[in-house]
Amino acid sequence: MDKTIIIYTSDQGMMLGEHDFIDKRWMYEESMRMPFLVRYPGMIRPGTRTDEVINNTDFAPTILELAGLDAPDYMQGRSFVPVLRRRTPLDWPKATYYRYWMHMAHHDNPAHFGIRTKVYKLIFFYGMNYKQGGPKPTQPGWELYDMINDPHEMNNLYNNPRYVVVIRKLKAELLRLRKKYNETDEKYPHIQKVIEEYWDK
Repeated sequence: MDKTIIIYTSDQGMMLGEHDFIDKRWMYEESMRMPFLVRYPGMIRPGTRTDEVINNTDFAPTILELAGLDAPDYMQGRSFVPVLRRRTPLDWPKATYYRYWMHMAHHDNPAHFGIRTKVYKLIFFYGMNYKQGGPKPTQPGWELYDMINDPHEMNNLYNNPRYVVVIRKLKAELLRLRKKYNETDEKYPHIQKVIEEYWDK
């Protein structure tokens, strides 16, 4: 037992009425979060917890490293074995990127993307299918949540003037991550047009 790595994880959470929605493709916490539990007494101290930002693309590189293998270069994620060892690298990501692009394909979920840090979540609902002539577009709009003081995401702070600087910084990091992951929508000019029109609104 003590020489066996046991991992429990799952797909995203399935919303069952939270925010008056159903489905798992929303960026709200109930559907965005995924469990990842590991038992490996030889390396991980029992009771270890972390609040570091970890993305599901990090799962495979982590499992490979635990198995003594290197992750291939084409994987976007990063092993969080150092985090499990309580040795979080200084350059560990402070934010994670999210995108749902299949506009209105499942349970009327509009296309959106955003960024999640330990403190804030910024979401842009651009509401347009990647294929022109697909489902009807929905009204674009932004949402900002303080995840410390409003963990259930009930109070959209985007139009609150006190958060202008926070929003500017989050948008800068959102642009950086979109470029990093080749998510600039250059191949979809009809989407890029909406993004540009609403970026500063």
